[in-house]
Amino acid sequence: MRERIIQTATELIKQYGLRGFTLDDITGELSMSKKTLYKYFASKNDLISEIVQKAAEIEKQRVLQEIDRCTTWFEKLNAILSVYSYPAIPFRVIHELQRYFPAEQKTIEEIRRFREQMAMTVLEEGIAIGEIRDDLDPAIMLLTLTKTVLSPMDDEFLNANDITINQLLEQMKKLLFYGILNR
Repeated sequence: MRERIIQTATELIKQYGLRGFTLDDITGELSMSKKTLYKYFASKNDLISEIVQKAAEIEKQRVLQEIDRCTTWFEKLNAILSVYSYPAIPFRVIHELQRYFPAEQKTIEEIRRFREQMAMTVLEEGIAIGEIRDDLDPAIMLLTLTKTVLSPMDDEFLNANDITINQLLEQMKKLLFYGILNR
């Protein structure tokens, strides 16, 4: 039942956002009483906390699994920049999480640090084998990647330009890896 509650809450969050869904929505969807719901989660915040924690664990595992499938540093870096645990959750929800649920910020920061550590290792691997320029500081490369590809995007930009987050990420990676000049 706990997993069904989490799954239902996740779907409601996709539709209405973190502040827009209610525990009544969940009990209605699952045809359960609030008393039953409270056996599993003491509050909406507890439920959100569990969803965020679970997303972080899934994301770390997916990144590691994807990296294990890769053979080159470039494939690994691409995996680090492309894998997300809940790709269907709009980025506006991430902004909402950061703004209204600061207690969950620690978990979001853990995911970010995990990705950054993995990316730094991969960049250093690329430098060591001579495929990445050694005249550039890997910390600055990482900062550039972090500030562009690993930072959440604005839904308004995506909607105004009629593109998906995956299309945006692919374009950003091409820009960073290959530049804007024809060669």
